[in-house]
Amino acid sequence: MFTARKTLPAIALSLGLGLFATHALADCEDGQEDAVGKAVASAASGKISAVVAGSGKQMINLETCDAAGGGVTTEFKYNLIGADGLYWAEGKAKLVGGSVKEMTFTKLSPNLASASAAKGVKLASN
Repeated sequence: MFTARKTLPAIALSLGLGLFATHALADCEDGQEDAVGKAVASAASGKISAVVAGSGKQMINLETCDAAGGGVTTEFKYNLIGADGLYWAEGKAKLVGGSVKEMTFTKLSPNLASASAAKGVKLASN
């Protein structure tokens, strides 16, 4: 059951941990992290919007950010507040020239997996 009293502290904790994880594990420069985060969040939102309508609140945690060979690879966790709760997806992305060229979700929150199955849209690559 979704309650603001239980969910908001979890979101605040995720935000705090996400900022820590982004800077603690990333090899990209700070400005590059911001651009990568925005591009990945936009691409993830585009994929998930076919399954869940969001309320506009989203957050991205970059677990890794590796710049090499003119591109960037990243592992991430994307969070979205939908009309009926918090959804999340973990995945990997490859960016070239600031644009996401490849993205796969490797793990979905249970409610996102259920919504995906109900809509007949395969989001995760498992």
